[in-house]
Amino acid sequence: MKLSNLYKTIKAQLEKAQIGTADLDARWMIERRTGYRWADIVADGAQMTAPTALEAIEADLQRRIAGEPLSRIYGEREFWGRAFKLSPETLDPRPDTETLIEAVLARYKDAPPKTVLDLGTGTGCILVTLLCEFPEATGIGVDLSLGALKTAQENAQAHGAADRTRFNEGSWFAPLEGEHFDLIVSNPPYIAESVIPTLSKAVQNHDPILALSGGEDGLAAYKSIFSQLSAHLNPHGRAFFEIGFDQEDAVTRLGKEYRIRIEVCHRDLAGQPRVLEMSCGDK
Repeated sequence: MKLSNLYKTIKAQLEKAQIGTADLDARWMIERRTGYRWADIVADGAQMTAPTALEAIEADLQRRIAGEPLSRIYGEREFWGRAFKLSPETLDPRPDTETLIEAVLARYKDAPPKTVLDLGTGTGCILVTLLCEFPEATGIGVDLSLGALKTAQENAQAHGAADRTRFNEGSWFAPLEGEHFDLIVSNPPYIAESVIPTLSKAVQNHDPILALSGGEDGLAAYKSIFSQLSAHLNPHGRAFFEIGFDQEDAVTRLGKEYRIRIEVCHRDLAGQPRVLEMSCGDK
């Protein structure tokens, strides 16, 4: 089958299955399985697809129609221009989380941090991205899941940051007694338990519940972290936390209870509150 015809066929089937990203998914499948870039396909769509590639694409297509995200099918997701390996124990990184990277880079454009802590590191995409952007910095990633930490370590290795990272198993600050950091970041689980059954099947079936559930009110992780934040954040340091689109007021109130100063709320591309930048009064 010609590549141009293959693209049209895949896209039509995805649209019929009401996949909202049919165009992008069709391109990704073809690029992934044929080795051609989309620009090559546009330039010469008459090229024929190898039978082995067609078989692989058909299998991918059926899994995608069944609701499995392509990132899970291929085991990786692009984040900040880099490919990060996924595993069943890690959250699939979302584009909204890049708002946190943008906020950190804006804050530290003149004086980069020397030490970075990522709480609930998952794939390590936040920590590894920041270490790539701050080549003189070192960082630590903490996670409850050993499987997630193994994946994060592989991603750090893949992007040349392994010699500047350390990964610890544990709950938030538990494995870090006496340690302090210039920059603390986190995309903690913040979805209320009652909301989880309403999420898309792609999320419910393929993202780990540990990385989603923020307890009864969605604030459990913030409460645990905020209670110890000032003990681990260096003077003049900053902390950046991703929040749900409707959590700005609640997390702000919670921060004030722990005498944490909200410096600014950063919004995502859709204009929704997404990241809170905090300090501990510069202690």
